[in-house]
Amino acid sequence: MRFLLDENFPLQLYRRLLETGHQAEHVIELGQRGVPDTFLRDRLVAEELVLLTQDTEFENLPSNCSSQVIVSRVPQRLPIRERVEIWTAALARFGRERPNEKLFDLLSSGEIVAWEIDKLPEGATVRRTTRRF
Repeated sequence: MRFLLDENFPLQLYRRLLETGHQAEHVIELGQRGVPDTFLRDRLVAEELVLLTQDTEFENLPSNCSSQVIVSRVPQRLPIRERVEIWTAALARFGRERPNEKLFDLLSSGEIVAWEIDKLPEGATVRRTTRRF
């Protein structure tokens, strides 16, 4: 399992994941700061990655996507050290569980919630919880 951290995550998290034996990449370390989301979307379709982001626009991935997306809901007002601890523990648990779902929220409690997005006939979408861990 390879984690890709969006540019809005501190490099401390990236280094911590590497130190604890995870495969991880960080958009900044890759020299891709400021790349359009379409660039990251193309990677998510082409590769098997787990993207950790704070951007909800990654919720609507194409059905042929090989990757998974975790949208962090951990508040930015928390100290970096505390956020890094929450994210590290949650991603380690995610790696052990290896869930099949494609879309997740990571809550400030460290809980990960799997979601499915249902498209309604009139074009609207509805998110529904499939499970929590």
